[in-house]
Amino acid sequence: DTTIKVWALNSGKLLGSFEGHRGSVLCLKFERDWDRHGVDKEREADGGRVRGFMVSGSSDCTVCVWDLGEAGDEVGEVRATVRKVLRDHSGGVVDLRMDDQWVVSCAKDGLINVYCRRTLTRFRAIHGHEGSVNAVGLERGRVVSASRDGTMMLWDIESGERLRLFEGHERGMACIEFKDDLILSGSNDCTVKLWRASTGECLHTFVGHTLLVRALYFEPRSGYIVSASYDRSVRVWEWKEGEGGGNGTGRPVRVFKNLHASHIFDVRFDVGKIVSTSHDQRIVVLDFTYGIDGAELFV
Repeated sequence: DTTIKVWALNSGKLLGSFEGHRGSVLCLKFERDWDRHGVDKEREADGGRVRGFMVSGSSDCTVCVWDLGEAGDEVGEVRATVRKVLRDHSGGVVDLRMDDQWVVSCAKDGLINVYCRRTLTRFRAIHGHEGSVNAVGLERGRVVSASRDGTMMLWDIESGERLRLFEGHERGMACIEFKDDLILSGSNDCTVKLWRASTGECLHTFVGHTLLVRALYFEPRSGYIVSASYDRSVRVWEWKEGEGGGNGTGRPVRVFKNLHASHIFDVRFDVGKIVSTSHDQRIVVLDFTYGIDGAELFV
């Protein structure tokens, strides 16, 4: 519906709704959790307000850069204003990543754009895939890209050099997570693969989904991997690193089936909760604060 909405995770309250795109909003990233530890000190230092930063991508081929802030008399209400619109893609923008230095976007035009976060000017355009680039990851000055052409590539931002080509999926790729030296990929071949970025080695293949794996989340410290699929299931896996940097082991922990009535598009995980979104227009929150085996469902 072209809008972006901010919700309070615990209460389900709508904190803000923003309009800026002229097409479907396909992806976004923001850096502010209004209820996280330390916000009160930031609020005091900024005259009673907390500020944030967000980027969003759309089928209108643009990336919108937003300034976020608190609004209204009630603490937690959020306002947003568009700082700049980036118009360097000729196809729908399907994924975004950002850190303190860079904003990276990818699109159906097969292009990866890297912007300087401080100036919001394009630093580099990366070409290399033969199809739509469906997902990107960003870690320590490197970008990993996954494409409909079935390949994944690792790039150095400063030089623009392609560092590595990953091949192993049998069909096009839909999603990736890049953390530390590990890359997680999901594909239309229904599998999830874990790779070591520095060597290109495939460490493990997770099998269980029956349709395209659309979204992933990975927490290396806990070893938990969460995957979501067009098969309407969310699966939790546990990964343990092998001794001496070996391949390690992966095992299924829990499967949540039929959480949604249609394709799942995204999933996130924060130790105590899993949040999934779907074409059925619902946001589902799984709360397993007392253990994954005792998850409660909130919609």
